[in-house]
Amino acid sequence: MGKITLAFILLCICVGLSVARPRRRPGAGHERKWDHGRLKGHGRHTSPSFDPIPYMGPHSSETSDSSEEWGRPQRGMKHHGFGNRFEIGPGMFGLGFGGEFGLPKFELDLDWGGFDDQDDTNWWEGPNVCYTQSEKLENVTEITSHFRFHSVICDVSDTTYKCSNTRHTPRGKMVLTEVYECCVGFTRKAEEFGCQEEVPLSSIPDLLETLGLTELTSLLGSVGLSSEVLASDSNNFTVFAPSNEVLAKFVLPALQRHGGVDMMKDIGSVVIVSQEISDSVIEDTRNILLGHVAVGRLTSSRLTDDMIVETASPLKSSIRINTYEQPKKLVTANCKPITSTDNIAINGVVHVVSDVLMPVTSSLLDIVKKNPELSFLKTVLGSSHRAATLREPGSYTLFAPTDAAFKKHADLLNRLLGDDKCMGNILQNHLLPNVICSSVIEGRAQTKNSLGRALQMSRDKDNKLYVEGAQIIVKDLMATNGVIHVIDDVIIPDEALNILELASKKNYSEFFKLVERAGLKKDLALAENITVFVPSNEAVKSLPAKVLAEVMSDVELLKKTLKYHVVPDLFACRGLYNNKLLDTLEGTSLRINEYSTFPFGREWLQTVQCASFEAETIKGCNGNILVVNKLLSPPTGDLLDVLAMDRRFSNLTALLKVADIADMLQEEGPFTLFAPTNEALKRLGSDAVETLKKNPSHLKSLLMDHVTRDVICCNAIMRSNWFDQQRVRTLSDKTLSVHKNRAEQRFVDKAEIKQCDLMATNGVVHVIDDVISEKKPQRGWPADRFEGWFWDFK
Repeated sequence: MGKITLAFILLCICVGLSVARPRRRPGAGHERKWDHGRLKGHGRHTSPSFDPIPYMGPHSSETSDSSEEWGRPQRGMKHHGFGNRFEIGPGMFGLGFGGEFGLPKFELDLDWGGFDDQDDTNWWEGPNVCYTQSEKLENVTEITSHFRFHSVICDVSDTTYKCSNTRHTPRGKMVLTEVYECCVGFTRKAEEFGCQEEVPLSSIPDLLETLGLTELTSLLGSVGLSSEVLASDSNNFTVFAPSNEVLAKFVLPALQRHGGVDMMKDIGSVVIVSQEISDSVIEDTRNILLGHVAVGRLTSSRLTDDMIVETASPLKSSIRINTYEQPKKLVTANCKPITSTDNIAINGVVHVVSDVLMPVTSSLLDIVKKNPELSFLKTVLGSSHRAATLREPGSYTLFAPTDAAFKKHADLLNRLLGDDKCMGNILQNHLLPNVICSSVIEGRAQTKNSLGRALQMSRDKDNKLYVEGAQIIVKDLMATNGVIHVIDDVIIPDEALNILELASKKNYSEFFKLVERAGLKKDLALAENITVFVPSNEAVKSLPAKVLAEVMSDVELLKKTLKYHVVPDLFACRGLYNNKLLDTLEGTSLRINEYSTFPFGREWLQTVQCASFEAETIKGCNGNILVVNKLLSPPTGDLLDVLAMDRRFSNLTALLKVADIADMLQEEGPFTLFAPTNEALKRLGSDAVETLKKNPSHLKSLLMDHVTRDVICCNAIMRSNWFDQQRVRTLSDKTLSVHKNRAEQRFVDKAEIKQCDLMATNGVVHVIDDVISEKKPQRGWPADRFEGWFWDFK
């Protein structure tokens, strides 16, 4: 039945895809993007965790192509692949494996339209379209592989078609980038084949005048850059040009150092009082302006996320490009938004930026060291041995707390100064593995930090920026390896707190009271790499008053009980599996069990000693917390011991010995025993019981109907329906149905489970109110129809 259902579902999907065929003409109206090899079909740089954040895969820092820089006219060329492929686009789905190394090739293509079948002409195959390509090898490794992975990411705009072909090979990652765009002096209209409109071009200085960037033109002329450099027709340049409004308010560092004028509208209007100041001003101006100029024609199609553009500045400063797709499309240069792109000149291109790009020559660590307000952060970096990370090349965002921010948490931080792991977790909580510029934050957004935790960021109605409640008071301090935002508070993660601090923060107050009463606070605070199964407040409060009073009055019993909740090793939910035994500080083991309703449902459950625990692992500095819904008690013995110590099972214990299976219940197991009480056995009648005793083989078969292999906890028995039934196989090779009704009563066959989860060292006992007898033949549906699902633990 399962195979038929799966085939039917696949057929429905295929039919649906072939019926729903949206039609769309290429090049019509808006920019259209194809994203081959990603699960998202929109945008080059997207992140599943934070929409405004650029894709953080490895990016090239190269700014030149292996072919002629502006390219050559091309026609009739389409992008190509390298063999195996995994491609996803708005018009097709393709999946391919094999085809290399002698492996059989497999390909699956589903085409659901996406483009008009009657019009497949690409505009970039027309006249006056230039083509360039570059190829580079990244992430070279000595580890060899027998498989290759190939992905293609393509963007289409009105004037550019760009494809990046990425091939993972045993040598590393090979990236081939192909660009088709209108040649210099040409552009195109929508729906036009090729680039047929000529555009008059001028030199860069003349173009700056045309764009109204007169302040920049004046500054360039004052230091001789217009005529000496930018007017040259022997080289191509890219200029990141600040607007007039920005330059009118800009104060040169040289003037600030010498206490000169505080406003600068034209360098010629400054009264020079000494040759030293004059030389300093000219040098500063020239260096800063050259920091806006790069050699080569870098149109927007060549600007990629995390691209490092080397400038012509003698200071060897660089410009970091970042691209964002959400919540708005944004390209930044040193975190300054680029407001106008691709203003083409004869000898280059001009991009207008929203601010002056100051020279970037220091690493993140250098900036921290030089800032007197970040002295405590500097000390923390040194004590945690994390300083090297902020010195190395990379793409990071550092939220840097001020000294005043650290003073708010003086007690905690002073305690952690000598703890490399805990303090390191605090630092990683402030470090992002990508560059997030402040201008991209709109409303509320989130991103993952180096701990893998999500940080919430926001911009309020007053334009103030926050990260996890801490205000960003200084933004966008650019470094050679990222950006710094200075914040007014320390963002302390769970991973920096010990188990007790974490339990208090999460408001597990009842557990905290028990620990205090047992005198175990110091033990849990100083322990390292432990896992604690913390009972919820409800679990402790739900204990019978008599039981709770007994535990609280007997300190040794309470200490033993709490130590049974502590495992001297680190575990998370994902590292636990069915029937895993965990040693505890108390000395006995905890048993983990897993249950799932797959394939008919999505419920998934993990238990420890049949107490369910939450799927989220709470990670602290010295250990992990898993929250359970019961207070756990160490088992008193094996299954036979559990029965022997309970008067309700005296008759059952005797029968087990007669049937010669008592010894089996003392074996390692694990087993589940559905145990009928003395009252349940009496309902069979005194004659029936005596008759069974005289026929040990029949008695053994009957009793084996009550035992299953493995542990079936009551929490695992779920409400069933007509289509989905739970079944278990007994040691007599019979199957029994187990279910829960709307009144939350649980049954095995027709016997109700009156008491759940009497834990033993080798399994669990459930108390039932009836004897499970042989089934009578049922009428109705054939036995093989709708069998449901069962646990088979042979």
